[in-house]
Amino acid sequence: MKDQELQILIDELESRSDMSPADFDGVANALIYLLPEAASETKNLGRTVGTTDGAILIVDHAYPNWAIHIRGRANDKDGHWSCTLREGGMRDNDAVMGAGRSPVLAQAVLAAAFRLTANLKRL
Repeated sequence: MKDQELQILIDELESRSDMSPADFDGVANALIYLLPEAASETKNLGRTVGTTDGAILIVDHAYPNWAIHIRGRANDKDGHWSCTLREGGMRDNDAVMGAGRSPVLAQAVLAAAFRLTANLKRL
């Protein structure tokens, strides 16, 4: 998967609140390519990846013991969610981290996981 394709996928996750099952199949295919071990641990990946539990499960398998920081504010139409994945938890001395924002919590978690994976592959 090329950096540009990954960035398009992250942009979709962060900007859309109406992703279809077909869109999540594309997300699942990207996970299979980028994080094959984590994706293989998740049953019914195409169906569960769009749920918050499913997205966190992917992160748990891909990056065990990493801290997941979630912040958000719910409102009538969309939430305003952000997710940060850090190896060290609270300190700002991590060599790399992943961050995502989205109107949908699961999509913020997935965007953070994709960014983290891309950043780690560049090291």
